[in-house]
Amino acid sequence: MPNAIHPDEARIRQLHDEFEVALKARDLDRIMTQYAPDVVAFDAVGALQFVGVPDYHAHWKRCFEFCQGEGFFETHELHVEVGGDLAYSRMLSHCGGPNEKGEMQTAWMRGSRVWRRQGDQWRVVHEHFSMPFDMETGQVCMSDSTPPLQEQAG
Repeated sequence: MPNAIHPDEARIRQLHDEFEVALKARDLDRIMTQYAPDVVAFDAVGALQFVGVPDYHAHWKRCFEFCQGEGFFETHELHVEVGGDLAYSRMLSHCGGPNEKGEMQTAWMRGSRVWRRQGDQWRVVHEHFSMPFDMETGQVCMSDSTPPLQEQAG
């Protein structure tokens, strides 16, 4: 079958699905099982980088404490490439949560993950989530609308 998905790609896609479920459930322990002990993460909020599981765990915990209520997280345009014991994935994420009035606030982010096979498990060794910003104003683009597939450079 020429269009069959390689088992490693299928597994990484499954791990993305599990991540999304764990995030919506605010299950920090289940989220952290996806990371290698030496993970380096660049998140859209907080410090410039997080190094190692304890550091990233503390960051996730602060995020969950700050964001009260049921979260919202959807993965779109997931792309996975696997080569030997390394793989990467990239995606657009639509995420958010309720504000103090209980109104859902959402925005789009972009993310990438680098995976390394450790034994028979795939673990994230690098993760990067970010949001685009307007270069003229320095303001983050917190768009709730569907992002364009591609913008033309001026």
